[in-house]
Amino acid sequence: MVAPTNVRLPVHVDEALAEYVRNTGERKSTVISEAVSEWLRLRNHPQIRFVEPVAGERRAALVDGPQVWSVAEAWLQNAGPHRSVAWVAELTALRPDQIEAALNYWADNRDEIDGLISRIHAAQEAGYAAWQRRRSLDSLA
Repeated sequence: MVAPTNVRLPVHVDEALAEYVRNTGERKSTVISEAVSEWLRLRNHPQIRFVEPVAGERRAALVDGPQVWSVAEAWLQNAGPHRSVAWVAELTALRPDQIEAALNYWADNRDEIDGLISRIHAAQEAGYAAWQRRRSLDSLA
């Protein structure tokens, strides 16, 4: 569902936005929506920043640490008594406040982080399958 909103931008901001849209081919409304969404998440989580890895998908990361999905992955890999901030901090060499910041972001943005973890797992599985196919050629006579 979309809610129309009238936004008045200063001329220099609108011109810069128009140039960005021309260069990227993205829609103006998409760029504005994503920018506002990201800004709101940053306001709610001041220890988070956004990075854009080579793949081009912007991802949440700790201001002074790794991407949030990797902390979430470390959290998921530890069950029972080992699923604690102190334990994951020790394993990852991150500070407890960094673990808490990543977990708080993840809690508020489950679809984003869980989806990213799923896509990363799928890419890892595809890469491993490709490696196995290639290794199978080594035994040919």
